[in-house]
Amino acid sequence: MKWRHGLAGTVGLVSITATLSLMPVSGLAQPGGEASRLIPLPSPHKGLNFSLHWDSDIYANVDGGVRRGYATDSVLSAQFGLNTGALGAWQGGQFVLGLQAITSTHPSAYVGDLQTVSNLDAPNQRQVAQFWYSQAFGPNTVREGIIDLNSFFDVTDAASLFTNASFGITPTMTGDVPTETYPNPGWGLMAQLGKNDNHWLLGIFQGNPEDRASALHEGAMLIAERDWRNSTTGNHFSVGTWYRQAPESAGPPTHDWGLYSNIEHPLSGHPDTVAFVQVGLSPAGTNQVPGYLAAGVHFDHVSPFVSEWGVGFARAWIRGRTAETSVETTALIPLDNSAFALQPDVQYVFHPSGVNPNALVFALRLHMVLY
Repeated sequence: MKWRHGLAGTVGLVSITATLSLMPVSGLAQPGGEASRLIPLPSPHKGLNFSLHWDSDIYANVDGGVRRGYATDSVLSAQFGLNTGALGAWQGGQFVLGLQAITSTHPSAYVGDLQTVSNLDAPNQRQVAQFWYSQAFGPNTVREGIIDLNSFFDVTDAASLFTNASFGITPTMTGDVPTETYPNPGWGLMAQLGKNDNHWLLGIFQGNPEDRASALHEGAMLIAERDWRNSTTGNHFSVGTWYRQAPESAGPPTHDWGLYSNIEHPLSGHPDTVAFVQVGLSPAGTNQVPGYLAAGVHFDHVSPFVSEWGVGFARAWIRGRTAETSVETTALIPLDNSAFALQPDVQYVFHPSGVNPNALVFALRLHMVLY
């Protein structure tokens, strides 16, 4: 079984996922704060917005794994937004439509790993990636429609720099049950209760996101998360739980659950250096991936000579029926006022899928902000 991430990201995906907010480079911007773009079109009407991003990469498995070789990914994402208040209609409403085109020759087919070295690796498809409406009621927000669960739940901002899918959504969820995230967001209803720095997230999503016509006829995923953020120190702590019920026809397990937690902590005296830890647990008797642990460091403003670079080092462990460890080193290098960014990446995978020889993987990703 393969699973897919991140934007955070995450992107994240933050790393590109079905929503642009999860793209690995969603923060690319000029020093003045506005994102640079390649297509010189006029800005949309007030209350309307549009963005167009393209990520393309190449991964080369140079040693170990299933076999040597290279594979590519390409994801083109467009997002349209409409703010009802800015248009002079009712306040607090927002419509979002996201479209995506995925083309992949599947890097993990060469590596043979479970965690998936590329968070863009997915079946080739063109689809509506998101289509939802949200309404704010004071500090609370309700959202419904086609939603990428990982746009809101189980997000670790510092881990969104990395391209390995495990640093996105916790693999004890996506590795064990169908989950409404890239490349298959699904129908859902969710609520955020409280302000951004101290809130609850509650959601119910369809049990089989690959079949949007099924809605809740093929089970349901329930998820809840508690988030605390300190805007002064930059500390972030979240803890969440999920439960999925599926009919007997879907096969075992018909009932499954799990826990996850994310911690981010800027290092003392170095606010642009953030350490993170991700943990995931699910029942060992019925799940392929009952245990997950990841840790890493994300450096921004590395030095005065490369002040715009982001650099990261991280390691992800999965344990259960398969024991596999992935180590990743990556750098995000903005070019041309951030309309372009290059991301060289190196990963070493110990025992891909628990049975294949250790694999050494080199990659290069190109991020482009078209509009």
